[in-house]
Amino acid sequence: MHTVPLEWLDRYSAWLIPAGLVLAGLLLGILVERLLISRLRKAAARTAWAWDDFLLEALGHAPLLLFAAAGTYAAARVALPEGIPRDPLNKTLVVLVLLAVTTVAARAASRAARSWLSRSTTSLPASSLVTNLVQFTVYLLGGLLILQALDIAISPILTTLGIGGLAVALALQPTLANVFSGFQILAARQVRAGDYVHLESGEEGYVTDVRWRNTAIRGLFDDHVVVVPNSKLADSIVTNYHLPRRVLWARCDVGVHYDSDLEHVERVTLEVARDVVREVAGQVFDLEPVLRFHTFGASSIDLTVRIPVEEFSKQYRLRHEFVKRLHRRYREEGITIPFPIRTLEVPPEIRVRTVAD
Repeated sequence: MHTVPLEWLDRYSAWLIPAGLVLAGLLLGILVERLLISRLRKAAARTAWAWDDFLLEALGHAPLLLFAAAGTYAAARVALPEGIPRDPLNKTLVVLVLLAVTTVAARAASRAARSWLSRSTTSLPASSLVTNLVQFTVYLLGGLLILQALDIAISPILTTLGIGGLAVALALQPTLANVFSGFQILAARQVRAGDYVHLESGEEGYVTDVRWRNTAIRGLFDDHVVVVPNSKLADSIVTNYHLPRRVLWARCDVGVHYDSDLEHVERVTLEVARDVVREVAGQVFDLEPVLRFHTFGASSIDLTVRIPVEEFSKQYRLRHEFVKRLHRRYREEGITIPFPIRTLEVPPEIRVRTVAD
């Protein structure tokens, strides 16, 4: 009665055990990710230490891949006939493990570098250029370890790279110029991610990132991204509205009638400006609006009001509110904003001829 199953087992036993090992590796990897890693991530989120978050986030699906590779390695060891060398199989497993470890280390180092640079006072701010350089360094070290594990001599490779480095540098001269310009921009700390800048060529917006070859600038109103090569940005005249501090002075020009009481105009205008600062301008410390009369215009006495505002983008709403409130308050106070007037004086000896004449 048991002849058929035994024959079936004898026929397929050479494949059942390797397949079972592969399946066991996959299941074990899934269990580790679902049960162990997920719980460790929840526990790490409750701690104040950041490195556990970096490491667990960098793991990704590495545990699943490693357990699957281990199961496949064990299956291959069982399935290979006797007499076939196992050394290539062993090296393949070592390479897979080194690749996984290198990938995890590069992700963790990149995230840690970004977090540390964002909190530190060093000359290099957090940007893609710095974090990509950290990742490249880790991958380079991992690649050297993999070559060593494969018994490949590293010295001839380094010698060849040294000889060909000059040709590569000449071929990649524009790219290298942008890379070094990017480091110059970061080291000077005069253009940083989050700053609002205006270039001499007319482009302006918020700096979103400094990358290997270019700097991305996002427009204030249309959200379009302007990509500026780092070498061009380093040679350009740049106005940074966030240096030395974010607070800036929004300018509003006003003209009042010549018959106006200027003391009254000054008092009313500054009251409106202070109300706008209190409700719209944001955190401007102890700065107060400033009013200065400056010109006897053609039809009005002109004055300028400078109002402190917390951040560049807020100045447009601040001007909007200031114009509306000042117009309403001038009407209530009887202050006239004149239309342009031109007075013509005709000498009496010149007779103006009319149609009736």
